[in-house]
Amino acid sequence: MIGFIDAFRRRLDRPSPHTARRPVGEVPVADVCLILEGTYPYVRGGVSSWVHQLIGALPDTTFSLLAVSASRDAGVAPGYELPDNVVSFAEVFAHELVADRSAGCPRKKREAAWKTLRAFHERGGCPRRQLFGAMLENTAHPGKAAISVEDAFYSRESWQFITDRFRSGDDSTSFLDYFWTWRAIHAPLFQTLVAEIPPARVYHAVSTGYAGLLGAVAKHRTGRPLLLTEHGIYVRERGIDIGQADWIYEEPALVRTAEPDRSRLKQLWRDFFATIADIAYQAADEVITLSEANRELQFVLGATPERSRVIPNGVDVARFAPLRDQRRPRDKRRIGFVGRVVRIKDVKTLLRAFALVCEKLPDVELWIVGPMDEDPDYARQCRDLCRDLDIDGSVRFTGSRNVDKIYPELDVMVLTSISEGQPLTILEAACAGVPTVATDVGACRELCEGRTESDRALGPSGLVTRIARPDETAAALLSILNDDKLREQMSRAGAQRAEACYRQEFVANEYGALYREHGSD
Repeated sequence: MIGFIDAFRRRLDRPSPHTARRPVGEVPVADVCLILEGTYPYVRGGVSSWVHQLIGALPDTTFSLLAVSASRDAGVAPGYELPDNVVSFAEVFAHELVADRSAGCPRKKREAAWKTLRAFHERGGCPRRQLFGAMLENTAHPGKAAISVEDAFYSRESWQFITDRFRSGDDSTSFLDYFWTWRAIHAPLFQTLVAEIPPARVYHAVSTGYAGLLGAVAKHRTGRPLLLTEHGIYVRERGIDIGQADWIYEEPALVRTAEPDRSRLKQLWRDFFATIADIAYQAADEVITLSEANRELQFVLGATPERSRVIPNGVDVARFAPLRDQRRPRDKRRIGFVGRVVRIKDVKTLLRAFALVCEKLPDVELWIVGPMDEDPDYARQCRDLCRDLDIDGSVRFTGSRNVDKIYPELDVMVLTSISEGQPLTILEAACAGVPTVATDVGACRELCEGRTESDRALGPSGLVTRIARPDETAAALLSILNDDKLREQMSRAGAQRAEACYRQEFVANEYGALYREHGSD
């Protein structure tokens, strides 16, 4: 029923990376507790690669992992072997309600707790931040809270609360749809609020969303510092998912209008993610992102400039620099896409752009390198589009591959995403000497044109286009493919940029310093 959460469930239903886990009370105090959602250690690439590299680059720092997962059902095996400095692993199962009860709680305390919960839902902005601690005190202690998970979903007060909230809005949505949407939103929320928190000197949430909320819970309970890192801007990405979602039922409109999507149920989801992001931003001692563009978006969503900073991703230069010498002349030009075949990557725009390239440059092929099982329906639509555009003979869907073998085979890489943080694939390709065409999202412009004055002086290592413009993407690809001198200049600039500004060790050094600063007693 819950689209992107269904995808989240599909990729997270699997065995634990540890065959046995100790109760939280027996877990040693880690230097850092990394709080994760839908990524490490089960999903490979992207944020997971960043987490694995960070842990491995700080061998003298001990880590515990707290992962938000869908359920405990067996399924996909872990994608990473945990390093030796990971001292514990635990999960919060978002779709498994803990049926605890608030036995013996005085009636007045329960009434006051429901009043706080109502106020939290009825107000916006700063008042919600101020009410968050009170709401935690009323809900986040299994067996002791005034409102338990059992109360929140099965009590008379809960029914009254939901019906009152329903009546407070427009009446174009059916109550049944509203009820199940409310449940879908709040079940993972309450699981987060009652989760056990492993002991640590510093908590580090690697997104807002449920992970960021769990970080705010950890800080509230323990009093220890919270760091928050966003690769992509979670609220924006969830907003895109929600806007495209067909799993949120909407009554057909009787009259078509030019107004933007005003679905009440979709707005419930948007408001929820915006609220918990705001809570995470306010709880964090440091809010970190990967680019200045994303930092500005965080300010709009509630982050405080005085507690924010940019720490770009890093690339393993020793691994990717030698790939430059493996490049060989070929009869055909080759374009590459490295990433997940999912809607947010907008692979359809890439395919339409490639069809335009083929009209001007017949001897060219496209490799789409990455998993196709996260959104099988979208992957099928992409294959169908290849046939419709009559380019299926020139497009190769390779599935997941070792990128060390891929980059030397490419003349140019392309990324047509509608949202990004700081794509590691652009850094890896640049280090390997491959220029990039990318949409102007996240840090893509900084990676292609430079972030600082000295960085920009190196020259461009790629071209940047607008979102969902296959004509612009095609023109940029043709500019690079048809100009050997330009391609060589961009290749050289990209390699220099990666080595001078984006070494992996720079990232580890900055986070190591943050952990020491905030973890000291």
